[in-house]
Amino acid sequence: MGKLIQRIFITAIAVTPLFLSSCPDCNCAEENDPRGFVVKMKNDYTNKVFVRMTIDKEDTFFCCPRIKGHTEKITSDYYVLHCHPFEGSAYTSINSNDWDDVMKDSISKYVIDTDPFEEVYSYFRSYKIEDLKCIIEQKQFNKFKREK
Repeated sequence: MGKLIQRIFITAIAVTPLFLSSCPDCNCAEENDPRGFVVKMKNDYTNKVFVRMTIDKEDTFFCCPRIKGHTEKITSDYYVLHCHPFEGSAYTSINSNDWDDVMKDSISKYVIDTDPFEEVYSYFRSYKIEDLKCIIEQKQFNKFKREK
């Protein structure tokens, strides 16, 4: 049990800077970082709790639950992801309204999708949802940088 706690502690320290810089309200993003991501998803997870996934050797850890505001539908299967970076994104079966902080300790048992994105595009200027919808409907994906 002591080694597991030590691994969790080391992982938490190692990924803390990543999570601090990945918060949408954080002003510590680099100047050349994307403003956001447009993702094509397999399923609509807008009302599900979002978590970060880290893999340490054979162990996978899930942390940093985001209850609301992480994923916003644009049109059809396309969404804006308000979390940076997109790597390590996972969704749980927990509805946002059903979240309780005691679930943090067992969050891994609620994870339902660790590879939710079929396509990922980054963009480097600010867009309103209506603008993104227009770009997608007109299939002007060349305005974005394809990440996946």
